[in-house]
Amino acid sequence: MQTLWLVRHAHRLDFIQPEWFDTAVYPYDPPLSTQGFDRASSLAAQLSRVQVDRIYTSPFLRTIQTADPLARLLQLPMWLEWGLCEWLCQDWTSGFPETTPVENLLRFHPNIDVTYKSLVIPCYPETFEELDARINNIAYKLMQGNCQNTLAIAHKGSVLGIAAALTGNDDWKTYDLPCGGTIKLICTDGRWLSSIVDG
Repeated sequence: MQTLWLVRHAHRLDFIQPEWFDTAVYPYDPPLSTQGFDRASSLAAQLSRVQVDRIYTSPFLRTIQTADPLARLLQLPMWLEWGLCEWLCQDWTSGFPETTPVENLLRFHPNIDVTYKSLVIPCYPETFEELDARINNIAYKLMQGNCQNTLAIAHKGSVLGIAAALTGNDDWKTYDLPCGGTIKLICTDGRWLSSIVDG
């Protein structure tokens, strides 16, 4: 039996301070808000009570900050996986979004495993069909490692896309998963079943 925990990143700063974007060094890589940091802490407390053996996270700061408290608590590395990133739509960004350099991230998030290489690299710009193909690809690649208890912290579209890909239920793609929302997927006898744990 395999278990996959899917978590949408916690609340981001630019949701409540949109002006942050105007002066940010990495405007497409916002940090969490105070509310988001609180949610990351509560997620760590919640998920530390279940078995988690591996942590994947999108390379964006908000997902890393969401994963960090749990990674520290469980003393697990964080694997930064580009296949989990949000939709790289040209209507949202003017180019491939620049994220906080890893050397800067390591000062505050030492559990990042710098030796890890992404299983999937997205293209830019990315059509909706390319996004769908990328999410399907990463969904199955994450599970090929035979890890029994995996956690992936990503973005709304990638979290719901993975849930849809593995369960075969496209209704997931339209679910309104809030920031910090959690989905649990369990595979028994080759069939994935899902449930909403929080959100």
